[in-house]
Amino acid sequence: MRCRSFCAVALWGVGILAIVPFRPSSQVWAQKGEPPTEETFSTADGVILRGLFYKAVQNTASAPVVVLLYPPGQRGAETDMTKGDWEGLARRLTLEGYNVFRFDWRGHGKRGHEIKDRDTFWTNPYTGPWNIKYVSGFGKKPLKNDIYFKDIRDPLRYLPVYLLDLAAVRAHLDNKNDLGDCNTSSIYLIGAGTAATLGMAWIVTEWHRPAVAPGLGELVPAGRYEFVPQRILGGIKVAAGEDISGAVWLSPHRPSIVSETLAKSWISNYAPRMRDNNPMLFLYGDGDAQAQRDARFFFQEVLVGAGNRSLGLLPLNPKYLFAIKGAKNLSGVGLLGNNATLQTEDTIVQFMSAIQKERAKVTRRQRNYSAAWSIDLRFFGFTP
Repeated sequence: MRCRSFCAVALWGVGILAIVPFRPSSQVWAQKGEPPTEETFSTADGVILRGLFYKAVQNTASAPVVVLLYPPGQRGAETDMTKGDWEGLARRLTLEGYNVFRFDWRGHGKRGHEIKDRDTFWTNPYTGPWNIKYVSGFGKKPLKNDIYFKDIRDPLRYLPVYLLDLAAVRAHLDNKNDLGDCNTSSIYLIGAGTAATLGMAWIVTEWHRPAVAPGLGELVPAGRYEFVPQRILGGIKVAAGEDISGAVWLSPHRPSIVSETLAKSWISNYAPRMRDNNPMLFLYGDGDAQAQRDARFFFQEVLVGAGNRSLGLLPLNPKYLFAIKGAKNLSGVGLLGNNATLQTEDTIVQFMSAIQKERAKVTRRQRNYSAAWSIDLRFFGFTP
Protein backbone atom coordinates (compact mmCIF):
# COMPACT_ATOMS: atom_id res chain seq x y z
CA MET A 1 0.00 0.00 0.00
CA ARG A 2 2.94 2.36 0.41
CA CYS A 3 2.91 3.23 -3.30
CA ARG A 4 -0.58 4.63 -3.06
CA SER A 5 0.16 7.99 -1.51
CA PHE A 6 3.36 8.57 -3.46
CA CYS A 7 1.67 7.78 -6.78
CA ALA A 8 -1.14 10.16 -5.86
CA VAL A 9 1.42 12.83 -5.06
CA ALA A 10 3.05 12.45 -8.44
CA LEU A 11 -0.26 12.85 -10.24
CA TRP A 12 -1.46 15.74 -8.13
CA GLY A 13 1.88 17.51 -7.88
CA VAL A 14 1.91 18.26 -11.60
CA GLY A 15 -1.69 19.48 -11.74
CA ILE A 16 -1.42 21.87 -8.84
CA LEU A 17 1.25 23.88 -10.61
CA ALA A 18 -0.78 24.24 -13.76
CA ILE A 19 -3.12 27.13 -14.44
CA VAL A 20 -6.39 26.13 -12.80
CA PRO A 21 -9.47 26.69 -15.00
CA PHE A 22 -12.01 29.16 -13.67
CA ARG A 23 -14.85 27.63 -11.71
CA PRO A 24 -17.87 29.38 -10.23
CA SER A 25 -17.84 30.40 -6.60
CA SER A 26 -19.06 27.80 -4.13
CA GLN A 27 -22.22 29.84 -3.55
CA VAL A 28 -23.19 29.04 -7.14
CA TRP A 29 -22.48 25.35 -6.61
CA ALA A 30 -24.68 25.46 -3.51
CA GLN A 31 -27.72 26.26 -5.64
CA LYS A 32 -27.52 22.91 -7.42
CA GLY A 33 -28.39 19.39 -6.34
CA GLU A 34 -31.04 17.99 -4.03
CA PRO A 35 -31.17 19.18 -0.40
CA PRO A 36 -29.34 17.15 2.24
CA THR A 37 -31.19 14.87 4.65
CA GLU A 38 -30.91 15.47 8.39
CA GLU A 39 -29.95 12.32 10.26
CA THR A 40 -29.46 11.46 13.92
CA PHE A 41 -27.08 8.93 15.40
CA SER A 42 -25.75 7.96 18.82
CA THR A 43 -22.29 8.02 20.34
CA ALA A 44 -21.08 5.10 22.44
CA ASP A 45 -21.54 7.18 25.60
CA GLY A 46 -25.16 7.98 24.83
CA VAL A 47 -25.25 11.39 23.11
CA ILE A 48 -27.62 11.84 20.17
CA LEU A 49 -25.87 13.82 17.42
CA ARG A 50 -27.30 15.39 14.26
CA GLY A 51 -25.78 15.51 10.80
CA LEU A 52 -26.54 16.34 7.18
CA PHE A 53 -25.99 13.81 4.39
CA TYR A 54 -25.52 15.05 0.81
CA LYS A 55 -25.81 12.46 -1.94
CA ALA A 56 -23.37 12.37 -4.82
CA VAL A 57 -25.13 13.38 -8.03
CA GLN A 58 -24.52 9.91 -9.46
CA ASN A 59 -23.52 6.40 -8.38
CA THR A 60 -24.26 7.15 -4.72
CA ALA A 61 -23.80 3.58 -3.54
CA SER A 62 -20.24 3.36 -4.88
CA ALA A 63 -19.24 6.99 -4.29
CA PRO A 64 -16.72 7.85 -1.55
CA VAL A 65 -17.73 9.83 1.53
CA VAL A 66 -16.23 13.15 2.58
CA VAL A 67 -16.67 14.17 6.23
CA LEU A 68 -16.46 17.92 6.90
CA LEU A 69 -15.13 19.02 10.31
CA TYR A 70 -15.38 22.52 11.71
CA PRO A 71 -13.22 23.31 14.77
CA PRO A 72 -15.04 22.51 18.03
CA GLY A 73 -14.56 24.08 21.43
CA GLN A 74 -14.38 27.78 20.59
CA ARG A 75 -15.80 29.72 23.52
CA GLY A 76 -17.94 32.73 22.62
CA ALA A 77 -18.23 31.89 18.92
CA GLU A 78 -21.37 29.70 19.00
CA THR A 79 -19.56 27.36 16.69
CA ASP A 80 -21.79 25.14 14.57
CA MET A 81 -21.87 23.67 11.10
CA THR A 82 -23.59 26.75 9.64
CA LYS A 83 -20.53 28.99 10.06
CA GLY A 84 -18.49 29.52 6.90
CA ASP A 85 -19.06 28.11 3.43
CA TRP A 86 -19.07 24.40 4.27
CA GLU A 87 -22.38 24.24 2.40
CA GLY A 88 -20.82 25.46 -0.82
CA LEU A 89 -17.96 22.98 -0.51
CA ALA A 90 -20.41 20.16 0.15
CA ARG A 91 -22.39 20.99 -2.98
CA ARG A 92 -19.25 21.23 -5.09
CA LEU A 93 -18.07 17.84 -3.87
CA THR A 94 -21.40 16.14 -4.65
CA LEU A 95 -21.10 17.37 -8.23
CA GLU A 96 -17.57 15.96 -8.34
CA GLY A 97 -18.88 12.50 -7.40
CA TYR A 98 -18.61 12.40 -3.60
CA ASN A 99 -21.16 11.84 -0.87
CA VAL A 100 -20.70 14.40 1.91
CA PHE A 101 -21.51 14.30 5.62
CA ARG A 102 -21.51 17.25 8.04
CA PHE A 103 -22.44 17.19 11.71
CA ASP A 104 -22.42 19.18 14.93
CA TRP A 105 -20.07 18.07 17.68
CA ARG A 106 -21.72 17.25 21.01
CA GLY A 107 -22.96 20.39 22.72
CA HIS A 108 -22.48 22.51 19.61
CA GLY A 109 -25.12 24.00 17.36
CA LYS A 110 -28.15 26.01 18.36
CA ARG A 111 -30.26 23.11 19.66
CA GLY A 112 -27.80 21.28 21.89
CA HIS A 113 -27.92 17.48 22.10
CA GLU A 114 -29.93 14.93 24.02
CA ILE A 115 -28.15 12.57 26.41
CA LYS A 116 -30.17 9.44 25.72
CA ASP A 117 -28.32 7.14 28.10
CA ARG A 118 -27.55 9.25 31.16
CA ASP A 119 -26.01 6.47 33.24
CA THR A 120 -23.60 5.54 30.45
CA PHE A 121 -22.70 9.17 29.77
CA TRP A 122 -21.59 9.82 33.35
CA THR A 123 -20.22 6.44 34.44
CA ASN A 124 -18.61 4.75 31.41
CA PRO A 125 -14.85 4.17 31.85
CA TYR A 126 -13.83 5.84 28.58
CA THR A 127 -15.39 9.31 28.63
CA GLY A 128 -17.10 9.29 32.02
CA PRO A 129 -14.11 10.88 33.80
CA TRP A 130 -14.06 13.74 31.25
CA ASN A 131 -17.85 14.19 31.38
CA ILE A 132 -17.89 14.33 35.18
CA LYS A 133 -14.96 16.74 35.33
CA TYR A 134 -15.77 19.11 32.49
CA VAL A 135 -19.56 18.97 31.90
CA SER A 136 -21.90 20.69 34.35
CA GLY A 137 -24.74 18.63 35.78
CA PHE A 138 -23.24 15.53 37.36
CA GLY A 139 -24.87 14.68 40.68
CA LYS A 140 -28.07 16.60 40.00
CA LYS A 141 -31.43 14.90 40.55
CA PRO A 142 -32.62 13.88 38.08
CA LEU A 143 -29.43 13.43 36.06
CA LYS A 144 -28.95 16.03 33.34
CA ASN A 145 -30.30 14.72 30.03
CA ASP A 146 -28.92 17.24 27.52
CA ILE A 147 -25.66 18.99 26.71
CA TYR A 148 -25.07 22.50 25.38
CA PHE A 149 -21.78 24.22 24.76
CA LYS A 150 -22.35 26.44 27.78
CA ASP A 151 -22.32 23.27 29.92
CA ILE A 152 -18.72 22.45 28.97
CA ARG A 153 -16.62 24.08 31.68
CA ASP A 154 -13.23 23.62 30.00
CA PRO A 155 -13.63 23.28 26.20
CA LEU A 156 -9.88 22.81 25.68
CA ARG A 157 -9.45 19.89 28.07
CA TYR A 158 -12.66 18.33 26.82
CA LEU A 159 -11.36 18.07 23.22
CA PRO A 160 -10.28 14.37 23.37
CA VAL A 161 -13.90 13.32 23.98
CA TYR A 162 -14.82 14.48 20.48
CA LEU A 163 -12.96 11.45 19.14
CA LEU A 164 -16.02 9.45 20.20
CA ASP A 165 -18.16 11.74 18.05
CA LEU A 166 -15.98 10.86 15.06
CA ALA A 167 -16.25 7.16 15.91
CA ALA A 168 -20.04 7.57 15.97
CA VAL A 169 -19.94 9.29 12.57
CA ARG A 170 -17.96 6.36 11.17
CA ALA A 171 -20.39 3.82 12.67
CA HIS A 172 -23.33 5.77 11.22
CA LEU A 173 -21.76 5.94 7.78
CA ASP A 174 -20.86 2.23 7.94
CA ASN A 175 -24.53 1.52 8.60
CA LYS A 176 -25.46 3.59 5.54
CA ASN A 177 -22.77 1.72 3.62
CA ASP A 178 -24.41 -1.60 4.53
CA LEU A 179 -27.75 -0.25 3.28
CA GLY A 180 -26.16 0.70 -0.05
CA ASP A 181 -26.29 4.47 0.49
CA CYS A 182 -22.54 5.19 0.26
CA ASN A 183 -19.13 3.53 0.12
CA THR A 184 -17.08 3.70 3.32
CA SER A 185 -14.19 1.87 1.69
CA SER A 186 -13.07 5.38 0.67
CA ILE A 187 -13.43 8.12 3.27
CA TYR A 188 -11.95 11.62 3.12
CA LEU A 189 -11.74 14.17 5.92
CA ILE A 190 -11.68 17.93 5.44
CA GLY A 191 -11.20 19.85 8.67
CA ALA A 192 -10.25 23.32 9.89
CA GLY A 193 -8.21 24.53 12.85
CA THR A 194 -8.27 22.19 15.86
CA ALA A 195 -10.40 19.74 13.86
CA ALA A 196 -7.24 18.89 11.94
CA THR A 197 -5.59 17.65 15.13
CA LEU A 198 -8.70 15.73 16.15
CA GLY A 199 -9.00 14.25 12.67
CA MET A 200 -5.41 13.01 12.69
CA ALA A 201 -5.81 11.57 16.19
CA TRP A 202 -8.97 9.77 15.10
CA ILE A 203 -7.26 8.28 12.04
CA VAL A 204 -4.65 6.88 14.44
CA THR A 205 -7.41 5.07 16.36
CA GLU A 206 -8.79 3.62 13.12
CA TRP A 207 -5.52 1.71 12.62
CA HIS A 208 -6.30 -0.10 15.88
CA ARG A 209 -9.78 -1.26 14.84
CA PRO A 210 -11.00 -3.94 12.40
CA ALA A 211 -12.64 -2.60 9.24
CA VAL A 212 -15.34 -5.27 9.50
CA ALA A 213 -17.04 -6.24 12.75
CA PRO A 214 -15.52 -9.46 14.11
CA GLY A 215 -17.78 -12.49 14.16
CA LEU A 216 -18.83 -14.38 17.27
CA GLY A 217 -15.93 -16.21 18.84
CA GLU A 218 -13.33 -13.77 17.49
CA LEU A 219 -13.55 -11.35 20.40
CA VAL A 220 -11.93 -11.77 23.79
CA PRO A 221 -14.15 -11.87 25.75
CA ALA A 222 -16.92 -13.09 23.42
CA GLY A 223 -19.43 -10.44 22.43
CA ARG A 224 -19.76 -7.39 20.20
CA TYR A 225 -16.96 -4.98 19.45
CA GLU A 226 -17.15 -2.29 22.16
CA PHE A 227 -14.00 -0.18 22.29
CA VAL A 228 -10.73 0.67 20.54
CA PRO A 229 -8.36 -1.13 20.91
CA GLN A 230 -10.27 -4.26 21.93
CA ARG A 231 -8.16 -7.40 21.68
CA ILE A 232 -9.24 -9.83 18.96
CA LEU A 233 -8.27 -13.45 18.62
CA GLY A 234 -5.91 -13.74 15.66
CA GLY A 235 -5.37 -9.98 15.51
CA ILE A 236 -6.78 -7.41 13.08
CA LYS A 237 -6.89 -8.80 9.54
CA VAL A 238 -7.80 -5.51 7.80
CA ALA A 239 -7.54 -2.27 9.76
CA ALA A 240 -10.20 0.42 9.42
CA GLY A 241 -7.40 2.91 8.76
CA GLU A 242 -7.05 1.48 5.24
CA ASP A 243 -10.45 2.98 4.39
CA ILE A 244 -9.22 6.55 4.95
CA SER A 245 -8.36 7.75 1.45
CA GLY A 246 -6.89 11.07 2.53
CA ALA A 247 -7.42 14.31 4.40
CA VAL A 248 -7.28 18.05 3.80
CA TRP A 249 -6.52 20.35 6.72
CA LEU A 250 -7.39 24.05 6.44
CA SER A 251 -5.18 26.22 8.66
CA PRO A 252 -4.42 23.32 11.01
CA HIS A 253 -3.98 24.15 14.68
CA ARG A 254 -2.42 22.03 17.41
CA PRO A 255 -4.12 22.85 20.72
CA SER A 256 -1.98 22.73 23.85
CA ILE A 257 -3.88 19.68 25.13
CA VAL A 258 -2.00 17.72 22.43
CA SER A 259 1.70 18.02 23.18
CA GLU A 260 4.32 17.93 20.45
CA THR A 261 5.61 14.68 21.95
CA LEU A 262 2.19 13.04 21.76
CA ALA A 263 1.59 14.19 18.19
CA LYS A 264 5.00 12.90 17.07
CA SER A 265 4.24 9.52 18.64
CA TRP A 266 1.28 8.98 16.32
CA ILE A 267 3.57 7.73 13.57
CA SER A 268 6.45 6.32 15.62
CA ASN A 269 4.41 4.45 18.25
CA TYR A 270 0.74 4.19 17.33
CA ALA A 271 0.07 4.15 13.59
CA PRO A 272 3.20 3.95 11.42
CA ARG A 273 1.08 3.00 8.40
CA MET A 274 -0.86 6.25 8.54
CA ARG A 275 1.95 8.24 6.95
CA ASP A 276 2.08 6.36 3.64
CA ASN A 277 -1.55 5.20 3.43
CA ASN A 278 -3.52 8.29 4.43
CA PRO A 279 -2.21 11.25 2.33
CA MET A 280 -2.73 14.65 3.94
CA LEU A 281 -2.81 18.07 2.32
CA PHE A 282 -2.12 21.09 4.55
CA LEU A 283 -3.57 24.39 3.29
CA TYR A 284 -3.09 27.79 4.90
CA GLY A 285 -3.27 31.44 3.93
CA ASP A 286 0.03 32.87 2.74
CA GLY A 287 -0.15 35.52 5.47
CA ASP A 288 -1.16 33.20 8.33
CA ALA A 289 2.07 32.66 10.26
CA GLN A 290 0.52 30.56 13.04
CA ALA A 291 -1.22 28.16 10.65
CA GLN A 292 1.98 27.90 8.62
CA ARG A 293 3.96 26.93 11.74
CA ASP A 294 1.44 24.30 12.79
CA ALA A 295 1.14 22.93 9.26
CA ARG A 296 4.91 22.61 9.00
CA PHE A 297 5.02 20.90 12.38
CA PHE A 298 2.50 18.27 11.30
CA PHE A 299 4.09 17.80 7.89
CA GLN A 300 7.76 17.85 8.90
CA GLU A 301 7.76 16.56 12.48
CA VAL A 302 4.71 14.31 12.74
CA LEU A 303 4.65 12.88 9.21
CA VAL A 304 8.43 13.10 8.74
CA GLY A 305 7.94 14.94 5.47
CA ALA A 306 11.65 14.91 4.60
CA GLY A 307 11.75 11.13 4.95
CA ASN A 308 14.18 8.99 6.92
CA ARG A 309 16.42 6.50 5.11
CA SER A 310 17.23 4.54 8.25
CA LEU A 311 13.52 3.99 8.84
CA GLY A 312 12.74 3.34 5.20
CA LEU A 313 10.62 6.48 4.85
CA LEU A 314 10.63 8.20 1.47
CA PRO A 315 10.17 11.99 1.33
CA LEU A 316 6.63 13.27 0.95
CA ASN A 317 5.82 15.62 -1.88
CA PRO A 318 6.39 19.19 -0.58
CA LYS A 319 3.23 20.28 -2.43
CA TYR A 320 1.33 18.64 0.43
CA LEU A 321 2.30 21.79 2.35
CA PHE A 322 0.53 24.48 0.33
CA ALA A 323 0.06 28.22 0.89
CA ILE A 324 -3.11 29.77 -0.56
CA LYS A 325 -1.99 32.91 -2.35
CA GLY A 326 -3.91 36.11 -1.75
CA ALA A 327 -5.67 34.83 1.38
CA LYS A 328 -4.39 37.79 3.46
CA ASN A 329 -5.97 37.43 6.92
CA LEU A 330 -8.20 34.49 6.06
CA SER A 331 -7.89 31.19 7.91
CA GLY A 332 -9.74 27.92 8.36
CA VAL A 333 -13.17 27.84 6.76
CA GLY A 334 -12.52 31.44 5.70
CA LEU A 335 -10.37 29.99 2.92
CA LEU A 336 -13.58 28.63 1.34
CA GLY A 337 -16.21 30.50 -0.63
CA ASN A 338 -13.99 32.56 -2.95
CA ASN A 339 -12.80 29.94 -5.38
CA ALA A 340 -12.53 32.38 -8.30
CA THR A 341 -9.69 34.16 -6.46
CA LEU A 342 -8.22 31.69 -3.97
CA GLN A 343 -8.93 28.43 -5.82
CA THR A 344 -9.12 26.57 -2.51
CA GLU A 345 -11.95 24.32 -3.68
CA ASP A 346 -10.14 23.55 -6.94
CA THR A 347 -7.00 22.61 -5.01
CA ILE A 348 -8.98 20.28 -2.74
CA VAL A 349 -10.75 18.61 -5.66
CA GLN A 350 -7.49 18.11 -7.59
CA PHE A 351 -5.83 16.51 -4.57
CA MET A 352 -8.71 14.11 -3.99
CA SER A 353 -9.19 13.32 -7.68
CA ALA A 354 -5.57 12.18 -7.98
CA ILE A 355 -6.10 9.76 -5.10
CA GLN A 356 -9.42 8.54 -6.51
CA LYS A 357 -7.71 7.51 -9.74
CA GLU A 358 -6.02 4.81 -7.70
CA ARG A 359 -9.04 3.99 -5.56
CA ALA A 360 -11.64 3.90 -8.32
CA LYS A 361 -11.88 0.12 -8.15
CA VAL A 362 -12.18 -0.09 -4.36
CA THR A 363 -15.50 -1.81 -3.80
CA ARG A 364 -18.01 -1.39 -1.03
CA ARG A 365 -18.10 -4.14 1.58
CA GLN A 366 -20.42 -4.90 4.47
CA ARG A 367 -19.24 -3.66 7.86
CA ASN A 368 -21.81 -5.32 10.15
CA TYR A 369 -21.31 -3.07 13.18
CA SER A 370 -24.45 -2.92 15.32
CA ALA A 371 -23.52 0.20 17.31
CA ALA A 372 -20.86 2.86 17.75
CA TRP A 373 -17.76 1.90 19.71
CA SER A 374 -15.89 3.73 22.45
CA ILE A 375 -12.25 4.76 22.34
CA ASP A 376 -9.87 4.15 25.22
CA LEU A 377 -8.58 7.72 25.32
CA ARG A 378 -5.93 6.89 27.93
CA PHE A 379 -4.43 4.21 25.68
CA PHE A 380 -3.82 6.93 23.07
CA GLY A 381 -2.07 9.24 25.53
CA PHE A 382 -4.94 11.45 26.77
CA THR A 383 -5.74 12.09 30.43
CA PRO A 384 -8.76 13.94 31.93
